[in-house]
Amino acid sequence: MEMQKKSCFFFCISLFFFVSLQPEPSTYSLLSRDMKRIILCMTILMSQLILSTEAQAVNYKEKDTTANRLSIEFRRLYIDGDEGKLYAKAQELFDYIQKQPEFDHHLYYSTLIDVVSFDMNNGHYYRAMQKARKLVAEMKDRQDTEEYYNASYLMGIIYWYRNNIPIASKYFDQAIKEVPKENKIDLATIYTDYANMMTDEDPQKAMELVNRALELSGSNSYRLTYALTMKGVIAFAQKDGATVLDCYRQYLDLKSKNKPDQICDMYEQHLALAAETVNGYADKAMIESENELDNSDRYAIQLSICDYIGDKAKAYEILKKLTKEEEKQNNLIMEDDINEMNSDLQVVEAKREMGRYWIIFLVVLVVLSMIIIVCLIVIAVSRRHSLQRMRQHNAELTIAKIRAQESDKMKSIFIRHVSHEIRTPLNIITGFTQVLNTPGYEPSEEDRKDMMLRISENTEQITLIVNELLEMADMESMTVIDRNDEATVSDLCQKAIAASNIEPTPQVDFKLQNEVPDACLIKTSTTSVVKILKSLLQNAVKFTNQGHITLKVTHDEPKGQISFAVIDTGIGVPEEARERIFERFEKVDSFKEGIGLGLCVSRALARRMGGDVILADTGSHGSTFVLTIPAA
Repeated sequence: MEMQKKSCFFFCISLFFFVSLQPEPSTYSLLSRDMKRIILCMTILMSQLILSTEAQAVNYKEKDTTANRLSIEFRRLYIDGDEGKLYAKAQELFDYIQKQPEFDHHLYYSTLIDVVSFDMNNGHYYRAMQKARKLVAEMKDRQDTEEYYNASYLMGIIYWYRNNIPIASKYFDQAIKEVPKENKIDLATIYTDYANMMTDEDPQKAMELVNRALELSGSNSYRLTYALTMKGVIAFAQKDGATVLDCYRQYLDLKSKNKPDQICDMYEQHLALAAETVNGYADKAMIESENELDNSDRYAIQLSICDYIGDKAKAYEILKKLTKEEEKQNNLIMEDDINEMNSDLQVVEAKREMGRYWIIFLVVLVVLSMIIIVCLIVIAVSRRHSLQRMRQHNAELTIAKIRAQESDKMKSIFIRHVSHEIRTPLNIITGFTQVLNTPGYEPSEEDRKDMMLRISENTEQITLIVNELLEMADMESMTVIDRNDEATVSDLCQKAIAASNIEPTPQVDFKLQNEVPDACLIKTSTTSVVKILKSLLQNAVKFTNQGHITLKVTHDEPKGQISFAVIDTGIGVPEEARERIFERFEKVDSFKEGIGLGLCVSRALARRMGGDVILADTGSHGSTFVLTIPAA
């Protein structure tokens, strides 16, 4: 606890001198920027060395902990001035403190205050303000009432540095109310800094504040000398020579009776120059300030001396130099503020852009979800309708089987082929539908499209199978097909090619050889011819991986027939299966799609038109299926 009090004490002293670098409303202040910067650095260095020593002493007496180690490493980096490593070490310490069962409030806040002090000492004023506001917010969130006065005091110092005296006064008054009354040392420090700020704004109030600080200092020689020198500075600004000399005499008396480390000599030089001026040695004071001080500190003291002795002409010349020096420093501060603000704006803009992307992502996600839901509904409805149609078709097929003489055989064959061909696509459709309906599962766009394509393909396959069954059922009810359409052979071929979607590929070439003149019209059933040619062309595509497919059309005038030959270089048909393949549910390759009704239906349709479908002998390579129909 004693070390924590010293930490707060030295931090307050450091902040006081640093923020005093901001030019005050009056140009006659004895405390200039350069002198305060030097004093600040010395104070911080001394405080950190003491704190580091005490922290190490504690570790010798007590068991070493991670918090102690991190705190010591942080303070060493503070002294070294390594900005990047210091921020990283501070964050490491913060993370460790927050993970502990018992939150070390004082260590957390004192470290954060030290980070703010470091930022101010290195010219990062805007950054210091942002972190100070974070400190105040965290204290209020955690309701750490015992630490409130430190936050209020810190905000008062920063606003004082920003030359916002009204808001700074508000925070100083608030800190005075919040500090525990038994903590007279910190209270005396607050009063003294408050008095320093009010020197040019309200000299009478400044004197009241510093007198209150003297009362609270008690026998503490350090606090007494701090307040006495401050009172002397205020009195000199008010041209109260008697008080200046009295304060200087008391200060020298205390200095002679105490050790150097018990005396606050930060304002000793200012008070000494003021006393020389009051005693009539203004010229000597001017020379000493010229020889011993630099830049704006020298100009500020010389300006105060000229003001005291009434040398307005010289004061005007010094004021111009001081103003120029302070403008240079203000420009540096403004430049740092602008850079920090630009960095903040870039961060805000990046977050805004990220937020915009997130909104777009969520909108797209919602739209995709709605599309998926609609697709699932459509699939479910379609599946239900398909099942209904399948039930209806199965009923019709059952009736057809009952009417047929080969009902038992047809039943077994139908079950064996149809169940095998339909179960596979149905399993695929069901499987992918269940995947898409899985709660919480959100497939990628590529996976979703792939599953939808597979569902569509297998649905189409089932539809084709059902259509073949329907065509077979329709064919069974027909005895004769009307041939009332007049068409050219070329027109029939083009319609069949379009219906079968056959196109040349790098592996398989397609040719149409039409030897029948376009002027030749035939009477036939266009629908039936196109359906038969489509089935033959699709079979050729299915069983031909390389080579060619040719649709050759000839006219046998003596017989009065038109022949459509579909020639391919596919796998061919074994000798034993040449006639069997025209039976129901028979296939050359059982692994190929389809239920084996295509050739059966095609031959039946051709025969009902007065023609036929046969397999011509082509040797061991490929197949040639020939459709013959009457030419008239």
